[in-house]
Amino acid sequence: MELLNRYLHAVKFWLPKGQKDDIIAELGDDLRSQIHDREEELGHPLDDDALAAILKQRGHPMRVASQYLPPRPLIGPALAPAYYFILRLVILWILIPVFVLVVGPATVLTSRNPSAAWIEVPWTLLMAAVFAFGTITLIFAVLERYPHESTWKWDPRRLPRIPADRGVTSPQPVRGYTAVFELLAAIACSLIWCDVMWLRSSFHIGEIEIILGPVWRAFFWPMLLVMLSGVPIGIMGWRRPAWIRARSIARLAVDGVTLALLGALVNMGPWVTVSAASLPAGTVTNANHWANAGLSIGLSIMSIMTLVDAVQEVVRLARLKTGVSGAAAVPAVDGTLNTFVRGTMERER
Repeated sequence: MELLNRYLHAVKFWLPKGQKDDIIAELGDDLRSQIHDREEELGHPLDDDALAAILKQRGHPMRVASQYLPPRPLIGPALAPAYYFILRLVILWILIPVFVLVVGPATVLTSRNPSAAWIEVPWTLLMAAVFAFGTITLIFAVLERYPHESTWKWDPRRLPRIPADRGVTSPQPVRGYTAVFELLAAIACSLIWCDVMWLRSSFHIGEIEIILGPVWRAFFWPMLLVMLSGVPIGIMGWRRPAWIRARSIARLAVDGVTLALLGALVNMGPWVTVSAASLPAGTVTNANHWANAGLSIGLSIMSIMTLVDAVQEVVRLARLKTGVSGAAAVPAVDGTLNTFVRGTMERER
């Protein structure tokens, strides 16, 4: 009955607090009775395939648990975890840093009216956040109402195993939605990098021209290879989430190369040249100084983030070396969200 216990464990994760044990006890009794009746009918114990068929007929763990959750009119509980994750990622970790480190300083320092620019930048950021929120919400609402045919299928045998000891902190297989995002982010960053650093040599903001330094062309191919490395690593995490050691080694190698490139790049400024015939020479000089200072800060922050990721991978490899099994400590969310992102969210046939 290991498969049944894994199924109940996955359902329990999504249940409301205070009701988990009662609901799981009732659901478990019902399923065991159904399994017993089926075994009586066949005259032999059920194998994994037959048991998986019964569990699949009952429904995906998130879908079963959603029957006990408060109704959500727009985005249901099956999509809510991925929805909130992507929403936080886009607004908190992409929009805000880009505006604070790049868009804001460039707008204020090159504006003829800095006071008005201080009002314009937050307003533009707010509008961008509202647009991102609306777009992401609309996409998930459409997925909720009109799921693709591939989302009807899921396999109970791919549910994570129950942790042997909840008190043990061990490396965990990568979450499905994290691996998919890593894959998509690698593709998107590579395309943006090609467009910005290869197909263009300058940018115009009104009468302001920002010219890229030659250092970017020198680092174009190494940085492109680093970005593209996220594609095979993302596929590995998506298709083979249990390959923890191989993925950590790959990420550690990429982090090492990235640190070397960033370390060289941060010492090869200036990276851009700001020019504007309509602005006073002193203003253009300040704009050049602060634009390159902002890029220097941004490169330093990227180096710190890469170093932190490398340390995390080293710690993960050290834990694996001690013999702690990551697969034994996968929480229910890993399997259920992995199932969703891989297009296996259940829809009753």
